[in-house]
Amino acid sequence: MNKIFAYMRKSKNTSAQKHDRQELTLREYAKHNRFVIDEFIDESVSGAINTDKREKYIELKKALRSGDTLILTDIDRLGRDADNVIHELKELKQKGVRVIALDVPHMNEWEKAKDESIYNMIVDIVITLKAHMAQQENEKRRERINQGLNVARSNGVKLGRPKAELSPDFVKQYKKFKNRELGQTTASSLARSLGIGRSTLYKYARIYEQNTTKKP
Repeated sequence: MNKIFAYMRKSKNTSAQKHDRQELTLREYAKHNRFVIDEFIDESVSGAINTDKREKYIELKKALRSGDTLILTDIDRLGRDADNVIHELKELKQKGVRVIALDVPHMNEWEKAKDESIYNMIVDIVITLKAHMAQQENEKRRERINQGLNVARSNGVKLGRPKAELSPDFVKQYKKFKNRELGQTTASSLARSLGIGRSTLYKYARIYEQNTTKKP
């Protein structure tokens, strides 16, 4: 027999009343549409956490079966951002689970959700819109980052990784190695004596050579 689940999420730093308001809203929706919600799942977790890290949501997904219905007050409670919401909607649709979000037009209509062809069309539209929103979010994020970098450059801030500082001991030993003052010592042996890996030795050697070349 198909079941109806309600998932409620609130951030850890918000009041417990937020769960109560969500539950009240969901119960009113169920009463208006003459059905009973079989199970309420409430979770206190940051909205910045992906759904694959939310313990109760993970348990809920394991319990969901084809033909079941998942109801939320807000579509964004389904994920940390637009990309995460899209992923969950696609996965639940593939699993045969209907998702009803009370804040999304058409997706909040109980009769339409019961019609599989209409429901699939609505979900596809919502996924397309969310994908567009995700792209806009990413573009705005890149734009803000670029603006910040441009401001930093204009203020004389040097960007990029800081240059590695070579220790006096490395410089001393590398000079000896380069001038063949260490006899038959190999690069691997030199790296071991300095307590570094061979790849790190080569990196430091390049930095040393570059710094030496730049000097007049």
